Amino acid sequence: MYSASRGIRAVSFLLLSCLSGTVAFSQGVNFIRHVADPLPLGNLHVSRTRCTPYSALSSPNAATLATGDSSSPCDTPPVSALPVSPCHSASLARAGCNPPRDLIPADLAAKGKQGQKILRVRDRVLEILQTENACSAWFREKDSNPAATFRTLNFEIDRNGEDSVRESKVSGGMTIFRSPYVARVIQADGSYGTITINTKGAFFSPIAMLLEVQWEGGPLMLRGTRSIGVGPYEGDTFHAQILALLHEFGHIVDLLPTDEADRDGKSAQNTAEVLRFCRAEVESKGKRATLSATR
Repeated sequence: MYSASRGIRAVSFLLLSCLSGTVAFSQGVNFIRHVADPLPLGNLHVSRTRCTPYSALSSPNAATLATGDSSSPCDTPPVSALPVSPCHSASLARAGCNPPRDLIPADLAAKGKQGQKILRVRDRVLEILQTENACSAWFREKDSNPAATFRTLNFEIDRNGEDSVRESKVSGGMTIFRSPYVARVIQADGSYGTITINTKGAFFSPIAMLLEVQWEGGPLMLRGTRSIGVGPYEGDTFHAQILALLHEFGHIVDLLPTDEADRDGKSAQNTAEVLRFCRAEVESKGKRATLSATR
């Protein structure tokens, strides 16, 4: 979430009124845009000065001065500057500024029990990322404030995702088991990206159907069920869920290379990399407190 900063130009009009009795008609200034929670700069008062003939004024909007003594003193009204807001969008942590409202908890709560489970894990991941530890330090190699970025992410639930483990034989007699995907994201999606979680994967389930893929082709054969998990953790456990979200977040900030379809076991390698830096925090109970992360 980035928002470009916006500059606001302050325009001041010098209105002159001579003591000779001639009046310079004032012109109102309407500001088109209001700035939230401004800290005014204060009015700048200009000391009394001599009258200046109209011919010396360059503004076409200035009122014409009547003939009079050009040496007569003039009272200059205060010059006001447009208030400047300290709440620059790139730094919401300044005094008097509030971070944008976090709408994700309400959205997840509306998704039922599965959404509430994701919310519980999200809170723990936020706690990890906003605390000083080896895991958050690793993510800061790519993102200076990983907790703030993670807080912007949306979550979707895929109820029609893969639902079985595929068993296949490769040359040399080796057997490969390919589990249903746990979650997916767009590589390097950054702030406001989306993590899609498969209801049939190890985030929500500890087992899946086992189907044998025939070497020579043909229909898949049901071979019972098989346990599934995330790294060393059994599916549908808090540790597995935390690890899954940290893994996906690693892709979102482009800290982990793409591992689509787990070609050459890249997904397992990436999971091992996350554990190398984050295992202690994944297995820690944590404070489980109400969290906030601001950029």
